[in-house]
Amino acid sequence: MLEAAKKIGKIIKETPTGPLFLIGPLETVSGPLKLLKIRKYDPTRPELGDADFTISNFQEFEKKYLSKPNFKLIRRPNFYMIELMDPEFNVRAYFSNPPLDKQLNI
Repeated sequence: MLEAAKKIGKIIKETPTGPLFLIGPLETVSGPLKLLKIRKYDPTRPELGDADFTISNFQEFEKKYLSKPNFKLIRRPNFYMIELMDPEFNVRAYFSNPPLDKQLNI
């Protein structure tokens, strides 16, 4: 997986959980994908994958969804995110504030 990512982009940040690549952009149904992270295996998150989404009005999104089942707030030193983990699906979704492209000035 790492070698494939190196063919389509370059590492712009090494993180404790794996390298972050600047790619493409690659067009998707959710818009252009510019960032790709290859996460190191984490036994506490055994799902097949996860996706990070950018929300145009994070405060409104937080107000609407954070109190619903399967949504959880995660705080980090320079940002916070909402995690969606539905046990019916084998993936997780994350919504960061500020989004990663803003954190990295991309």
